Amino acid sequence: MNVVTLIAVALIAVVAIVLIRQVKPEIATVLTIGVSVFLVSMILQDVFDVVYAFYDLSEQAGVDVLAFRRVVKIVGIGYLTEFANNICQDADCKSIGSKILFGGKIAIAVIALPVITELLSLLIGMLQQ
Repeated sequence: MNVVTLIAVALIAVVAIVLIRQVKPEIATVLTIGVSVFLVSMILQDVFDVVYAFYDLSEQAGVDVLAFRRVVKIVGIGYLTEFANNICQDADCKSIGSKILFGGKIAIAVIALPVITELLSLLIGMLQQ
């Protein structure tokens, strides 16, 4: 991904959306969502490259693969829910966006629960000795 290309596409889209919003606000909202999805799709390959690089580093360091996967899932859920929330806010649906964020927080808690359980078991075991 070329950052200059990303910025150029985004700025051109913003100018077009601002102009279209004056005439057809409903089309501007659809265009905003479409451009947002397009921009994220431009970034995704680099995101995958970063995740794979960290995955390789975690294997070399001997980090538990399951724990690393959980961390990647948690970060991914955070980014995706924030992205979806921003789209909802752009469409003037803040209430729906807040529900998406809440759902993301619950999903993160569910994924993190086994790690928290293991930590608590370890602490209880240490205290009992």
